[in-house]
Amino acid sequence: MRLTIVFVIVLFTLSVLMFGGIGSVVGTPNGQVQTGPIAIGNLTAAVVAHSGEVITGQVNATGYNFGVYIGPGVTDVLIYHAHVFGASDHGVLAVDTSGISIIDSNISNNVQHADHAIPDDKEVGFYGVSNSFIVGNIITGSRGDGGIAVYSSSSLVPTGLPVPNVNASGNNNFIAENYIANDSQGCGIVVAAWGPGQTVANNWVFNNVVMGDLLTPHGPTGFSVGTIVIAADFPFSSAVDNVVLDNTIIGGLEDGIIINAEAPGAADIGNEIAGNYVKLGAFQRLNNPPFDNASDLNLAPAPNGIAIYANIIPQTSKPAPPIAQGNIVVDNTIVDEAIGIWVANASGGAYVNNVFENVSVNFQSFYGTG
Repeated sequence: MRLTIVFVIVLFTLSVLMFGGIGSVVGTPNGQVQTGPIAIGNLTAAVVAHSGEVITGQVNATGYNFGVYIGPGVTDVLIYHAHVFGASDHGVLAVDTSGISIIDSNISNNVQHADHAIPDDKEVGFYGVSNSFIVGNIITGSRGDGGIAVYSSSSLVPTGLPVPNVNASGNNNFIAENYIANDSQGCGIVVAAWGPGQTVANNWVFNNVVMGDLLTPHGPTGFSVGTIVIAADFPFSSAVDNVVLDNTIIGGLEDGIIINAEAPGAADIGNEIAGNYVKLGAFQRLNNPPFDNASDLNLAPAPNGIAIYANIIPQTSKPAPPIAQGNIVVDNTIVDEAIGIWVANASGGAYVNNVFENVSVNFQSFYGTG
């Protein structure tokens, strides 16, 4: 595993070097900044990125929907040492593309006046984005739905943007060394397949700090959920071979780390949770209709640190139940919990070498229909 981490970091360094010299202004390679309507309707961005662009310095997105918008097919964009703030919705939004890097930037105090037509509004939103990096950033002060999202391209893409490729997966992304706190009403990091038959695979969530509201102040408009989530949320979607490694998650209002499948035929397979420090995780109780049922027995009955579950309830049992198979939880430290590790309707996998401090029940499981 450690050799793999080194290899990923080397690839990341090479990808940054490929951009060449980094300028000192925000703009396209010829120094021009494009603003204004993006596509259909009235959506706007302070910077509309072009392929090969380097964006650095201050991006004041006050009065715009988005700070930086990276549209379908716009590749090899680097956001480096930037400060993106003030957007009504996403600070950075990328859709159906690859080769995007957000490095050592402050993407904070966006989602200030969220458009209710946009179903998910985070500081950084990747929709159908693969082979990209979100590394070394400060992600704070969202008034919307939390910190970082890596989704398959789906109905969550804001209405009014170019019609996304609904089959675009979110694969091979590296989310590392970010500090995420005080982001209202949503999870810190979410990697999720959000469309029927779609996939998120081989994503690395490495060495981030994610703070929830049990130990930190509220976000600007309510509770900061905290939490890291790997999920297959739609029928026959899948989350496969994702790695959550060496993160610190404290005070999450949901479980500290969650791997869940909650729709007919949805599958979480071969994901790994390793070497994390989880303290004061709470209930997984967000209700995601029509599939998720917040009162169902598949969810932990008490605050817990790590949860893996296939949420089998009557409406998900046909035509096929969701699957959680071969997921691994190893070498984590779980502190101040009622339940350390909660597992529901999961098969295979391994739960070994975890350390429990002030935990009432180290491991608890449930099998059946809630």
